[in-house]
Amino acid sequence: MKITIRHDQNSIDPSATYTDEQFPQVKAALEKHYTTAILAEYPQAEIEFEESSDTHCLVVKDTLEDPSEIEDNIQRITETVFETGLFWI
Repeated sequence: MKITIRHDQNSIDPSATYTDEQFPQVKAALEKHYTTAILAEYPQAEIEFEESSDTHCLVVKDTLEDPSEIEDNIQRITETVFETGLFWI
């Protein structure tokens, strides 16, 4: 299964709390936490991150299961990771 998560600086840090210079570190930490949490639920998943202005957009492909159900679950996972805020520097 391939999971693509699309986000950018505006969707991750809409209040511009971090400078453009600081943001790559925040994004890398967030993507690391997303990856860890998703792989805990879907260990065989291939996870890809794309720069995009689509707010928290995600796509699931190459699965025999219902992609919309998986997308809903991944959305829940990413929301939980974001809410914990452990990725902020």
